[in-house]
Amino acid sequence: MNGKALSIKNNSKIDYLAKEISEFLNRGSATKEKISATLHLLRNEIGIKTLKDLEQPHIEKIASELKERVKAENMSTSAAGSYVSSLNNIVRYIGNKELHAIKASDHGLSRNIAEKDGINKENSREAAAAYKEWLNQKYVETKDLKYEALRHAVSIQFVNLRLRESLQVKLLNKDLSQNILKVSAKGDGSKNSREREIKLNPEQKAVLLEARAFLKDNNLKNLNIGTMKKGRDFANNALKYFRAESGLSFHYHGERHWTAHEVYKNAWSAKGYDVECRARTGESKQDWQNRIISETGLSKSEFIEMDKEIRQEISHNLGHERIEITNRYLG
Repeated sequence: MNGKALSIKNNSKIDYLAKEISEFLNRGSATKEKISATLHLLRNEIGIKTLKDLEQPHIEKIASELKERVKAENMSTSAAGSYVSSLNNIVRYIGNKELHAIKASDHGLSRNIAEKDGINKENSREAAAAYKEWLNQKYVETKDLKYEALRHAVSIQFVNLRLRESLQVKLLNKDLSQNILKVSAKGDGSKNSREREIKLNPEQKAVLLEARAFLKDNNLKNLNIGTMKKGRDFANNALKYFRAESGLSFHYHGERHWTAHEVYKNAWSAKGYDVECRARTGESKQDWQNRIISETGLSKSEFIEMDKEIRQEISHNLGHERIEITNRYLG
């Protein structure tokens, strides 16, 4: 602990420490925000002013408090799991051998990722088209440029961008001549400040060029007009009103799910096979795998190797690099 910042006695100290811990973990702003929220929870619930005084019973007490909040429906299981993850990262940073990480599952706070594998969360093309048309009509009616900017932001999610990335990515600075979109670690809204390169097909490149032309025509740096918070609030409110007026189901992350499913199908097609991901077929993992092996004539080992190769590429395009997360998209 020598030389490490450990004070949490006020908000400025917490902000500084959250930055220190996120840099220690080699993570970005999203992790910093979660660490900061967890440090506030430690200070408010335990009453300590420095992490030098943190003890294992304090950690267990926080876990119990999170469980009570979930039980009272004041917090989602997913949010509680994020707090536990941040708490464990704080323990790593402190480096005190008397403290040890805890498991969310031991406290009934597991997000049960495996149970969610195989659920299809993609938007239908009908709902996606209807939402973009709704945004266009709102722009025509109100002349509010934010509606048209949001329409373009939703369209370029087709490139496997999160909404935050599609709002913030600086397309005017991008060289798309090599059919690659480079999402930078800083300034493009990437999660945890991770840079990545996304291979573009002609359709994806086309929507990026269309959005870039819109930016040029309206002298905008990116598709987020105003602060990031205002842009996010505008997007969430627009979606709320669209759902209420249309009765259709659409969510921004559903565009990433749809794109991942399409990339998976097209990757198999390029190898000469007609294969849909398990999320789309709704089968159990074993039934899905057995059917594909039977229909394609591949051996089990051949199928597993090809499937893994495709999933790794999709993981990279999605920007998280972990196949276990990609499985939540594909099944």
